[in-house]
Amino acid sequence: MSQIKVKEKWLRLTEETNALDYLEKAFYYIRETEGSIIAWKWVILSLFGALYGFAICACKGSSPDWVTCKTKKGRKLIGFDEALKICQDPNRMKMFIFSKHLKLSKNQKESIRKLHKDYRNYFEHYIPTTWSIEVHGMPQIALDVLAVIRFLALETGNCTCLTKTQIKRIKSIVFQSKKILKKSFLYTEARQITKFKKLTDS
Repeated sequence: MSQIKVKEKWLRLTEETNALDYLEKAFYYIRETEGSIIAWKWVILSLFGALYGFAICACKGSSPDWVTCKTKKGRKLIGFDEALKICQDPNRMKMFIFSKHLKLSKNQKESIRKLHKDYRNYFEHYIPTTWSIEVHGMPQIALDVLAVIRFLALETGNCTCLTKTQIKRIKSIVFQSKKILKKSFLYTEARQITKFKKLTDS
């Protein structure tokens, strides 16, 4: 018998392609949310991955040492909170003349906190329990986080390894995702509830 030749296939990732893959998955599951409520779990997990990934891309500079720390077992990636903190530091983010640091609004801070602390951590480390989640606030969280992701990837000026194709794709995903979210039943109802509360409180 003749020997079968198998051509090697490699999965190659960079910090940029890794972050963009998370964003692609977030977009995929955002499109699924109208027909499947459990898709919100995957929106949360994917958005967090994209946010963390692009935060690392934006603050790593020209060396991975900027976003890693030494441990007994070797170098370890800095945590999400630390990465986000660096992204908001004008001194650390000023890598080029055109560099910009992240300025979070009050709403964006709260949405990121909810994404990270209230949902993602519990999804990622699920403790045996019955957990009921009210999801009307999910579209707004996603909208706020998408805006931050876009800024980190495209407006800090520090993600210099992104290709033109990747930049175009990020813009498209964020635009289309926001469009879907704002047209969603949950988002429309949430806005109606907010307006009603304002009327009754005044």
